[in-house]
Amino acid sequence: MEPLNVEHAGRTLRGVLHLPHPNPSPAPAVVLCHGFGANRFEFGNIFTELARRLAAEGLAAYRFDFAACGESDGDFADLTVSDQVAQVGAVLDTVASHRALDPDRLSLLGMSLGGLTASLAGAKRPVSSLALWAPAALAVDANVPDEVAYWPEILENGYEDLLGKPVTRHFTEDGFGIDPWADAAGHAGPVLLAFGTDDDLLPDDVVDNYRNLYDDRLEMHVFEDLGHTFETVPARAALVDVTVEFLLRTT
Repeated sequence: MEPLNVEHAGRTLRGVLHLPHPNPSPAPAVVLCHGFGANRFEFGNIFTELARRLAAEGLAAYRFDFAACGESDGDFADLTVSDQVAQVGAVLDTVASHRALDPDRLSLLGMSLGGLTASLAGAKRPVSSLALWAPAALAVDANVPDEVAYWPEILENGYEDLLGKPVTRHFTEDGFGIDPWADAAGHAGPVLLAFGTDDDLLPDDVVDNYRNLYDDRLEMHVFEDLGHTFETVPARAALVDVTVEFLLRTT
């Protein structure tokens, strides 16, 4: 594991690169995108576990902190999905230029808001495949303020308080300009979608939209009676297993 930082819009995004040993240089690589207000370790340190598994199987993995998260520079009040998509573009540029990595074999994985971000970034430039864990398309699925349940709170306070993190007016208005389906349609490769049936961010209509969007390129793994973060030890182990198998096959 080695430090690898990315410069974007005057900010340093801090991350680490897990290289396979021995390294089949140039190695294929997977970029891991964490969720809202999280960091490059993700829940239960699962991104670290996944990165180590991938490296052991011959795939490099890059974990990084989005701006204003973890150890990266930035102000959380400036967070938007559009900015995160741009950050992923800069990350892909840096990873593609690394001497030990194959620029033609790069995949994206994202958790929650990172899943939404990965789906949008993967439509803007060619990547081999996408792995989406509980993607938070509902974060931008409203088109007008009246469809946002917490809009009155934003008008009153300037933000919605989401588990101690501010969902700002800036973030919400940015989302009005994003269509999570049409704007993700540019990706042409395989897609893994993993989610729990008790996840409020993946209701049936959202799952149907993903089916329609990716059609026969979509592989779904459904975890019964589990929520947004796959809350059991067996489920998290299975999530890593199916993801490693998918990425080995598609990156």
